[in-house]
Amino acid sequence: MLKEGDIPILNQIIKSLEESFNQMKEAQRKKNPEKFNEAKKLLIQTQKRLSEKI
Repeated sequence: MLKEGDIPILNQIIKSLEESFNQMKEAQRKKNPEKFNEAKKLLIQTQKRLSEKI
């Protein structure tokens, strides 16, 4: 169950998801598979954190 105190944490998680997604798009545009995979890992980790909170 979400609590009011979870809102700042959720906002931070959402920002991390957005940032990771943008990094993935940029890495794909530049054809940089290493950066793409790093961003993908961060995206997956952040998604797991979000799932734990909700």
